[in-house]
Amino acid sequence: MGDMVIGVDIGGTNIRVGLINKDLQLLRKETALTSKFTQANDFFQHIKTMIERIDFQREASKIGMVLPVPWEESMQKISDASNLPFLENTQVNEIRSFFPEYELYFENDVNVIALLESNFGSSKNSENSLYITVSTGIGSGMILNNSIYRGTNGYAGEIGSMIISDENKHHLLLYKGTLESLCSGRSLEAESIKLYGENSTAKLLFEHYQNGDKNAIVVIEAWVDYFSSAIATLMQIVDPEVFVLGGSVIFHNQWLIERIIISTKQKVLKQLKDKVNIKLAKYGLDAGMIGAGHMAIKNQSFYRSEII
Repeated sequence: MGDMVIGVDIGGTNIRVGLINKDLQLLRKETALTSKFTQANDFFQHIKTMIERIDFQREASKIGMVLPVPWEESMQKISDASNLPFLENTQVNEIRSFFPEYELYFENDVNVIALLESNFGSSKNSENSLYITVSTGIGSGMILNNSIYRGTNGYAGEIGSMIISDENKHHLLLYKGTLESLCSGRSLEAESIKLYGENSTAKLLFEHYQNGDKNAIVVIEAWVDYFSSAIATLMQIVDPEVFVLGGSVIFHNQWLIERIIISTKQKVLKQLKDKVNIKLAKYGLDAGMIGAGHMAIKNQSFYRSEII
């Protein structure tokens, strides 16, 4: 075996599996749609097959696996998997049984990306930063005093559950008015379907916005308002040096960042207006895989690492 590792990024829309070297270069990768699966056994069996294809020469001995769920050291089963309900209550040892040849390390997906960006990316050299992903769902990883902040029960950073409005929309499993219910990729897709028909997507909604469609403009303007309200609230609670934004919604619509900055400046304390600092993540849609690989290289199943 060589000095390669496997990074597995399990998301609400896609599964990404990559072969990664010690320099965090992604050598081979495969993707699959999460929506194809309704049973945990079939799901992890398919991931095993994907790993066998990209690591056909058995160059890796470790797997880093990240999921969009809260994670802490004593976890024995998956909980609060709102974007992956078929994995709810899946036992960690059951997952391990699919990969007996590998050392397997687990972590929350956004936490590993927050650390990746802090070590090598857009928040490098910042002691306090927040990474936020806007994809199928919404989550964040908080770097405070150069360490991941997890909270008492491992739920710190679950900003998708933050209630920011009394808007009576409930697109997801979360409560009405949460950031995820109003601003996630899934909520944007739901708005697009309401406006343009059942096969419509979030991508189509943004295309209509760019073409000046009034209905799309109303939705996207509301999105900017909701999201900037969340940023302003977090800024005045956590006071980070920088917010780093990633995830498919942001990467495919990078112009949103400037709009968010302008709107956020109107909502923070006067002394903070010139301190609003929001950047695009350096690592793109492969960040979860690379961050998972980084975790495996560091030999830590419960990623307590401080910034390198």
